[in-house]
Amino acid sequence: MNLVTIKELSGFLKVKPSTIYSWVHNGTIPFIKLNGLLRFDMDEITKWVEGSKPMPSLPPASFKKAANLDINAIVKRAVASTRGRSYDPPKRETSPESRPRKGGADGTV
Repeated sequence: MNLVTIKELSGFLKVKPSTIYSWVHNGTIPFIKLNGLLRFDMDEITKWVEGSKPMPSLPPASFKKAANLDINAIVKRAVASTRGRSYDPPKRETSPESRPRKGGADGTV
């Protein structure tokens, strides 16, 4: 078991120590806590790095053009479906009778 500090590990992985602290907080990286001090087993770190390699990406799926795809017709239908529609905000009560008046019953202050 070869234990290293955060500073040594950050040099090995070529990342900032704050990144390692974040990984520890998130449980992303294997670590050991000895009397409140963070230590890392290099054997586990090596396995962790090897397991973190990205999978080879698959080639993008080819898009097949639909037989009845007429973009002009689609746009024309979309525009036609929105014609005649307008924004209609909800009605709310704004009459002066709905608010209490200041002063007396005759409106004097």
